[in-house]
Amino acid sequence: MDIIYIEKLIIITKIGIYSWEKINSQKLIIDLEISYDGSLIKYSKYNKYFIDYKIVSDELILITNNKHFYLVEQLAEYIAQHLIKKFNISSIKIKISKPNAIANASNVSIIIKRYNKK
Repeated sequence: MDIIYIEKLIIITKIGIYSWEKINSQKLIIDLEISYDGSLIKYSKYNKYFIDYKIVSDELILITNNKHFYLVEQLAEYIAQHLIKKFNISSIKIKISKPNAIANASNVSIIIKRYNKK
C-alpha cells in the first residue's frame, strides 16, 4: 500500500452550530493520508489509477464552499466517504483542525480513519 499525504491544507469556510459561526468564515486546517495500491500505476498520463492531489484538494474546497457543516466530525465523515467513492482509495485518515475554536487552546482537532468496503 502506498500513501499520499496532503498536509496543512488551509480552508476558509463557515462551519459550526452557533449563529455567529453560520455568518463568519473560520479557518480549518486539513491533513489527509490517502492509502491506495500504487503498484497499479503504469506511468501513463491518463492512467485511471493515478490520484491527482490537486484534484483532491480542489474537491475539499468545493465541499466546504457548497455545504454547511455543523460539526468538524460531520465534515470529516463526508470527506472520507466522498473521496473513497470518487477515487476508489483503500483507506483514508483525516485530521481536521479548528485553530480558533477555544479561546484558551491553540487548536482543536478530530482524526478519523475510514476504509473502502469494496
